[in-house]
Amino acid sequence: MSRFLFYLILVNMLANMVSLTPRILISGSDSGAVLSLIIAIPVGMVLTYIIISLFSLFPGQGLPEILKAHTPKWISMPILLFFSILWYIAGLSTLIIYTFIIIRFITPEMSIYIIVLTFVLVITYGISMTPKNILYLSEIVFIIIVPFIAFILIKGYLSHDLDWDYIRVAVMHINHLPDYLAFSTSLFIVIGAANLVIFNRFFTNLKKPTWKGMTLFTAVCTFILFSTYFLPIGFGGFDSLKNVLYPWIMTSDSMRMKFGIIERIVFFFISAFLGLAVISMIMHWHVSIQLLSSVIHFKRFKWKKYNLTMPFFIVCFWAFGIFTTKKITLNGLYKTVRLFDQIFLPILLLLLIGCLLLAKKGAASKCQESKK
Repeated sequence: MSRFLFYLILVNMLANMVSLTPRILISGSDSGAVLSLIIAIPVGMVLTYIIISLFSLFPGQGLPEILKAHTPKWISMPILLFFSILWYIAGLSTLIIYTFIIIRFITPEMSIYIIVLTFVLVITYGISMTPKNILYLSEIVFIIIVPFIAFILIKGYLSHDLDWDYIRVAVMHINHLPDYLAFSTSLFIVIGAANLVIFNRFFTNLKKPTWKGMTLFTAVCTFILFSTYFLPIGFGGFDSLKNVLYPWIMTSDSMRMKFGIIERIVFFFISAFLGLAVISMIMHWHVSIQLLSSVIHFKRFKWKKYNLTMPFFIVCFWAFGIFTTKKITLNGLYKTVRLFDQIFLPILLLLLIGCLLLAKKGAASKCQESKK
């Protein structure tokens, strides 16, 4: 497996650790969350393998090129538009979550408009880049930030403040039937591979995952997914975390670097995950705007021979993003993320695989006709 494929998947996976994903998982701690996590790992790995394998049949092509070449227009256009909306919502939810985190934990007196406009400057530049440059940028951020995140996770497991009894209590609920919400939320481990809908344009020689690559990837995903759920419980308790909005920030604030320049890890922790969140937002909105422009393109909307369709979409993205960030409440955001995980994420994955299988069948039939 290409290292860039690992970055594509792991950046999105790690960015979800500080979002509302841990709270959703912990809310089902006594109703089947543990068994849901266990089931989600093999299901997620199978879906990841299928998605990568299907995209490997179309090297150097994004989903717009694949569908337009091998499926009718009345099928490809609505699907691409639907996917564009879902990817935009995924990036927007990350933007809102981290804006709220910054206001609550770092700069409580700063205007929400200043925070969002700061994101505007960085993300607008990022989503305008090519998939190749975005992947190179993700590699730089990954190399700088991930070692520190790994240090925090290891420090958490070795901390004397970690109460393994709480974790044992959580594990004891394995006898409950799986919780659908916890299961669907756990499938965030797959969403990075789904970004190949656009980033497959970079992979001109994408191959099917090897068993070694999938074994390593499964081990990393299992560690991250279980840490996302169990470490906050070990520090905060089994019953007391259900009303905590950001369990992982509370967990990081429970750790100390006794001989560090700054004793409280939480400030480094938020900064590190903020970097990953920016890359995640760039990826999501880059995918969204590329899918949207493949469906809607204003040929005459030009200025000095430069087509303004893409800048127009970027302005619309930010106008709606700023409005939503200002108006939405924490409770509304939580319900929206739950709805996305329960309904739209499974639909997205199944529809994506269905589209690729349909395109594969169409490509095979064209190949047979050409031979005749």
